[in-house]
Amino acid sequence: MTGRGSAALFAVAAFLAWYSFGITVEMETIPGFRPNRAGFAIFLVLAAAGAALAALTLAGRRSRLALTATACVAAALVWRVHTIAPALHCWDHNTVGRNEDGSFDCHDL
Repeated sequence: MTGRGSAALFAVAAFLAWYSFGITVEMETIPGFRPNRAGFAIFLVLAAAGAALAALTLAGRRSRLALTATACVAAALVWRVHTIAPALHCWDHNTVGRNEDGSFDCHDL
């Protein structure tokens, strides 16, 4: 049972990481005003990290497959934090405007 539970938790972690990318894709790629979902994206990153660590604990620390899956999820989450970091200074604003150079301006619309 621990193998299935661990696999399910890894699937949840991968889905949360993927969804974290998906909710902010237009904010990061298209210039102009967009809803600021950076805070929710970071919440999903933390939830995915927790699910991956719980799966690793459930599978056992000696499981090479679990260690590999955790490393893959961790790499995706590090990349996610790297891509969303420029928008984090707009934490308390509801709208961000992306400039041509990739920086973000904070707005309340």
